[in-house]
Amino acid sequence: MSCVVDKADNLRVTETDAHFSDFTGVSAAEIYSGGVNLLDILMPKERETVMKELCKKDSPYVYIDFHLKNKNNEYIYIHCLSQSIPGTTRSRLALADISQSQKKSELIKEEADAMNSLIDLVEGGVCLFKVTQDMHFEPIYMNSACAKFFGTSSEYAVGKAHRLEELIHPDDKSRVFQAVGNSMATKKPINLEIRVITHKNSFIWVKLDSAIQRYDTDGCPVFHAVFTDISHVKEAEEQADSRREVMIKIFKNLPGPLFCTDINNPFILDIVSEDFIKLIGYSRQELFEGLGGDLTHLIVAEDAERAEREIIEGAKHSDTVKTFYTLKLRGGKLVNLVDKRKIIEGNEFEKATIGILREASAIKIDEELGL
Repeated sequence: MSCVVDKADNLRVTETDAHFSDFTGVSAAEIYSGGVNLLDILMPKERETVMKELCKKDSPYVYIDFHLKNKNNEYIYIHCLSQSIPGTTRSRLALADISQSQKKSELIKEEADAMNSLIDLVEGGVCLFKVTQDMHFEPIYMNSACAKFFGTSSEYAVGKAHRLEELIHPDDKSRVFQAVGNSMATKKPINLEIRVITHKNSFIWVKLDSAIQRYDTDGCPVFHAVFTDISHVKEAEEQADSRREVMIKIFKNLPGPLFCTDINNPFILDIVSEDFIKLIGYSRQELFEGLGGDLTHLIVAEDAERAEREIIEGAKHSDTVKTFYTLKLRGGKLVNLVDKRKIIEGNEFEKATIGILREASAIKIDEELGL
């Protein structure tokens, strides 16, 4: 719609088209007789601003948005292009109703804000990054948790065009580049455990799950990534590895064919002593890599199922259990053994067993001697 206003007369409408007349609900005849002033139907708080903009000197064209009252007394958001008519105090206005576009934009913004708020509630770090043609990782979006992992803010990380690879621990960069390259070639997701730098000389362990979400207009892939802090898991693993090393050293130096297993898998060996290795005649590598640490490969078939059942059932009623079976040693020799276990409780009430093997003949001699 369009109209002509007189800037020297409080923006009185001097000409109009049918669309403007219909919008205001004022007939063309009334408008021509001076029945409508633009100031009167402008939103009050915008009147001064609109007047100043339209009356600018040396500005033949003015672009401005404002709210204009329609025939239903509703203020509608309007985009206006004003063109000064040379040699007069009048301007021709081209007006467009953009209220629906505004509402749609506001709705999209509200939905985006709500989505960002939900993403920020996620404990893991959420990030979008583009892999540029020169193989730099350019962050496009970060939620607050992700920014916190990298010791920065979302606005700074994205706005300053940081390179994400600069925030990855130097020892892990190569693996990340290889994983990203492989994902670009195969379209398969990325699953890595890496370290990210939080501050100078400080880092945390995170689990990185990522995949290509889309391709940008320049053909570069955009990855969606989730970072999960696993520092506490890594610390627990290091402590467990340390304790295991201590246990292995202890077991290696203890006399007798000792071994350790989980109660639910009583013949899957975790640790064995040197005397145990000497007894069976197999090396550690042969036992744990060749046989998978599974002692049932050496127990005669008719004894294995019964012995396992006796250990599991016995552990429900006592902290010591005993069973027997025939073991096939390296070279084919068969030996009858008594398997005696002590049941111990680990973390979170998980039970394990520490066992010792004795030849049945040696047990009989011990009993005869009262030992």
